[in-house]
Amino acid sequence: MQMMLFNFYRNRHPDMTEINGTCEEESPQADAFRMILIVGVGTAVCIIGIFLNAFLLLSLRKLPFLNSNLLYLFLLACLDILVELCFMLIFPASLVYDYYKVERLYIMWHYYIKYVSTVGQVLIAASTLLIVAASFERYICSIKSSMQFTSQRRFLCILGVAACALFMKGSVFFELELQTLPHCPAFQNLQLDLAEITRSEHYKTIWMFWCRSIFNVFTPFALLLLLNSLTISNLNKLHVNGFQSVLVEKRCQSIATAAAIEAATDFCLPYIADVYRPLINKSLSCSSSFDMPTLLRRNSEACAARRRKRDATRTLAALITIYLLTNTLNLLITIMEFIKPDTLREHGEGWTYKYLADLSSVLTISSTAFRLPVYYHCNGDIKAQIRDFSRNCFSLARAPNEKDKLKKLSLPIGSISDESVL
Repeated sequence: MQMMLFNFYRNRHPDMTEINGTCEEESPQADAFRMILIVGVGTAVCIIGIFLNAFLLLSLRKLPFLNSNLLYLFLLACLDILVELCFMLIFPASLVYDYYKVERLYIMWHYYIKYVSTVGQVLIAASTLLIVAASFERYICSIKSSMQFTSQRRFLCILGVAACALFMKGSVFFELELQTLPHCPAFQNLQLDLAEITRSEHYKTIWMFWCRSIFNVFTPFALLLLLNSLTISNLNKLHVNGFQSVLVEKRCQSIATAAAIEAATDFCLPYIADVYRPLINKSLSCSSSFDMPTLLRRNSEACAARRRKRDATRTLAALITIYLLTNTLNLLITIMEFIKPDTLREHGEGWTYKYLADLSSVLTISSTAFRLPVYYHCNGDIKAQIRDFSRNCFSLARAPNEKDKLKKLSLPIGSISDESVL
């Protein structure tokens, strides 16, 4: 969708830069294949994505996301819903009025497209950069297990993401202008044109094409691939070191258990105590005193922390993998635009390029609908939260004392500040 929004007006309406005030009917943009792909599949994916992301927001609203890196997931779900709404207002609406000749939709589309397109492009850039920011934080935390992002740094990072997205894509609003031709018949009296600022070859080539393609397509793709690889590598090293620590801890725990048994035996059968005396000496080398409940509690907390880190790595790795897979076609098309920009538009009278761009858009927008299944499969805490919320929402026979259960949800993740989901 990112590439499709970027090239929508230039590639779908190649004659709009030559508008001279005459009544010229636009060439047909909709056919059966595009109607099925964009209007049918694309709209269905958006509706499913809106439902799943709204359900995710409702599931996570009781968790302390403002003070943890759950904030990335919460904001990403909000952005996904808005992006899916923008997708339906731009692409399916355009094909519907063109295919069925709906004049009212034609008029509405031309008046709101400038605003919706700008908002959509800013949101897409922000969601991509938000995933990069979450990946960077996870990479920093993977360097050393004690490293954590504070809430202040996280908020500053998110503000930086918003500023970058607005800077890179906010200029779209000034690049489009609507021309009204009242003397023309219906479906010819409104025409989109590129603004005067885009007539400059420097602006069009350097800023619109090179800068946006590099900073919004190539750079996020490369950063996510690199950060994901480095994070997994660092966590594998920490896992090996942590596994060795667990072995030592379990050895000390076993010795402590043996010492406790020896103490009881020494009390009941003094003459057997000499047999277990060597165990006491070994246990003293591990700990000067034995507190079994404390030792077991620490071991349980360490296991829970390792499980949360494992779930966090799996969640982020799956999220990045889906992003890379769904944006690969977009990347390839962008590369072809760099190498041979006219080849795609000339092949098959331009319809091949339109079909590939449409398929790329559907693939990209489909990644927003995969978020909740990914979180549910990869993260145990979020899975428990979603299942608990589902039971309270869809249970037909709830007991009266369970009506306020949503207000009493408590999970291990709720007490975590910086070591939870991502």
